[in-house]
Amino acid sequence: MLADMAANPPETVRLRPVISAYLKDLAAIGCYGKGKAGVMRRFIENGIARAVERGLIEKRDAANFGEAPEDDEDDA
Repeated sequence: MLADMAANPPETVRLRPVISAYLKDLAAIGCYGKGKAGVMRRFIENGIARAVERGLIEKRDAANFGEAPEDDEDDA
């Protein structure tokens, strides 16, 4: 149901070459994501979850952003 999924706005980030190489290494392992974008997403989501758990930021309801619980994805 791709038509029903929330639009994911692209974000641009500039990384040091060594960080890009680490991302490729982690993507090759496969347990953190299928590609660099998936690995970055996993680490960002984990960092946000930690910040919510520590009370640094408030938890947001993904449904308010047009997402459904099954809208989990992992881009290459």
